[in-house]
Amino acid sequence: MSFVHITGQLETDEAEAVIALAEAAQEHDGVAPLAEQTLLRVRHGAETGTTRFHLIFEETGSRPASLAGFAFAERTPGEPDAAEVVVLPKRRRRGHGSTLLRSLAEDAGPDGVRVWAHGRLEGAVALARSFGWEQVRGLLKMRLRLRDGTEAPAARTTGAATAGTAPSTGPSGQVPPAQALPEPVLSDEVAERLVIRTFRVGTDEPAWLKANAAAFADHPEQGGVTLDDLRQRQAEEWFDPEGFFVAEETATGAIAGFHWTKTHADGAGLTDGEPVGEVYVVGVDPAWQGTGLGRALTLVGLRHLRDRGLPWVLLYVDEENQAAVRLYESLGFTLWDADVMYAAP
Repeated sequence: MSFVHITGQLETDEAEAVIALAEAAQEHDGVAPLAEQTLLRVRHGAETGTTRFHLIFEETGSRPASLAGFAFAERTPGEPDAAEVVVLPKRRRRGHGSTLLRSLAEDAGPDGVRVWAHGRLEGAVALARSFGWEQVRGLLKMRLRLRDGTEAPAARTTGAATAGTAPSTGPSGQVPPAQALPEPVLSDEVAERLVIRTFRVGTDEPAWLKANAAAFADHPEQGGVTLDDLRQRQAEEWFDPEGFFVAEETATGAIAGFHWTKTHADGAGLTDGEPVGEVYVVGVDPAWQGTGLGRALTLVGLRHLRDRGLPWVLLYVDEENQAAVRLYESLGFTLWDADVMYAAP
């Protein structure tokens, strides 16, 4: 027997159970089932009315009910809920995924719900298709070798519906060797007006939030980052201001662009525990787009990660953002995996 509990805030023991479930699923599937934003919401909560947590409990014999699956929905006014679903590996094939998907749909806001399938796992794809849901968004996961002599898992993009993008690998499907990273270069005109430096905690937050909102005005997730969201990330163990680069306008002090890097201590599926880097987020204010600032900031961050001795760097990019995809490909990034968002037609 099973039942679903829906709440806007998790109790401490519920949050701990969700994190343990997500860790078990990641170990089993090789793919993180919940995004970083979701895990932050689980651990820290969120503003009332912006999140919905769906927990499915299963009773087995005389034992008390235990958590068998979890779904999360983030609500943004004027947008469909953005959701994720995960079922404990040993409790799968019992209908829990279908139950959670129906619960999300029935509980959704006025604009409906869309659900992410991370890594396009067969079970997740089959579940979406069984409901007649269709792909509405794709997120490409790309990687770049920073150091030769490091191995990595094969690309998991077979069958991915990614706008005609195919996995990019070397001969016989091998990942290309490490490539030299060129020097970050700005035109004389741009270099006269900007200085690239590291982020100053306690000082740069307002200017960065303004630049981030402008750079991602059409991106409901990244563009909606708040001061609380920023501070939660600053409190994470991985946060390092020395890997957070901003381009400051010397005349005004405004931030024209930024490259925030991240280090995954667990290898993020690219290594067996050796830390790897991530192009966490690159943003350029619309007034500075087309000046080459984005490419220069990307290279600044990549060279920082390389100089730390990290063997690999990964990133996520919307498949529709072809300008960004081309930029990353020009720097040597290749397609590794894909996340897909599904919605009812």
